[in-house]
Amino acid sequence: MIQSSVHRARDGIAKAIDASPSTETHSDNWADSRVRPRKICLFGMFGGGNFGNDASLESFLLFLREARPDAHISCVCVDPAAIGQAHQIATTPISAPEFSNAFLRFCNKLSLRMLGRLANWRRAIKHVRQFDIVIVPGTSTLNDYGSGPWGTSYGLFRWAAAARLCGVKFCFVGTGAGPILHPVSRWMLRSAAAWAGFRSFRDQVSKDFLASLGIDTSSDQVYPDLVFKLPTPLPKRDGTQEKLITIGVGLMNYNGWRAGHNSGSDPKIYRTYIERIGRFVNSLLDRGYRVRLLTGETVDARAVRDIGRIAKASGYELIDGVLAPPKAQQLITEPISSLHDVMQQISDTDIVVATRFHNVVCALKLARPTISIGYEAKNDAVMTDLGVGEFCQSVENLDLDLLEMHLAELLKNKEHYRAIIRQNLDAIQFRVKQHEQELLSEIL
Repeated sequence: MIQSSVHRARDGIAKAIDASPSTETHSDNWADSRVRPRKICLFGMFGGGNFGNDASLESFLLFLREARPDAHISCVCVDPAAIGQAHQIATTPISAPEFSNAFLRFCNKLSLRMLGRLANWRRAIKHVRQFDIVIVPGTSTLNDYGSGPWGTSYGLFRWAAAARLCGVKFCFVGTGAGPILHPVSRWMLRSAAAWAGFRSFRDQVSKDFLASLGIDTSSDQVYPDLVFKLPTPLPKRDGTQEKLITIGVGLMNYNGWRAGHNSGSDPKIYRTYIERIGRFVNSLLDRGYRVRLLTGETVDARAVRDIGRIAKASGYELIDGVLAPPKAQQLITEPISSLHDVMQQISDTDIVVATRFHNVVCALKLARPTISIGYEAKNDAVMTDLGVGEFCQSVENLDLDLLEMHLAELLKNKEHYRAIIRQNLDAIQFRVKQHEQELLSEIL
């Protein structure tokens, strides 16, 4: 009975939204009218501690301010205070905080939080109607990693539906998509993607995934990840470090697709991953390499601590924050609060082994021979685009013998692979410019 009620409610919402004034798709005459949006709203999980997400916003803002200095920009995000201060733009939260009134809190609890959800719908509609366009820049918005249907999937669905109800164009720019395991999440995210007036993808895997859901993506284009637009730092290394090999190891607090960074009921996935990476790091230190630990999100500090613990049991001390002069058999980590910090620290490495997507992207941006230990096909896709697709593994099936073989090959032919990556970076930058030109001609 409950399931049938959910289906009836879902169908009722869909009919109501589908009956609303729809925005035209990017294959119609919207672009021909040449009406350029002046009030632009950006949407995403920004300010939530994921440095790749925040860098995607930063990169798109860099483009917007170059191309549309006349536009008024606002952002719907996770942490409005942090994003507003960092980028000097108006912000609003994706979901409103709990009611401050005790009676309303009681009523919300009594209604199984339906009162709060209705208030969030009203707030989204009221907010979005003041804009000409809503854009989701980059990130893996169209999947349900680490979140049930009433988390990030529902938040995106609510704002996409609000835009549709108000006749405001809703767009995905350089987005990642899939997988989506929960059927309710799949319905909500498919709906949001289908309503979009414009879509572009950061890899062919994402485009193919949406097509597999029955969405016509034939006119949608694939471009490099938005972060490739960000500037790279100046080289950090000095002459004394040229003979000292430093391996960057990018860590992740990974507990499986469904659990994400939350410790699930079964800790086996995270424990197996950390123990294997710990053995790998110890083997690097045993052979005289210097190892730099990297992260991509604030929650990854747990993985750094655990690798430090494993190393300490073998007699190696993790140097945290204040760095000693570089030397062999040194395990180091420094604070990271942005992708700029990630790139700055990667500039101090020779080879990078990483799990998080934007750790991999940063290593490739700096032309570092890279090994990906990914949890999603996006890692394999960007590695292939840069010419090093053979150096990929799955985080849940990590083979240390294969990892050592890959490392030996990259160390032996380091300059060869750097040249391959650099050559492909030229093509990447050309495609970045093409993406910007399409955005200007189609939606901006």
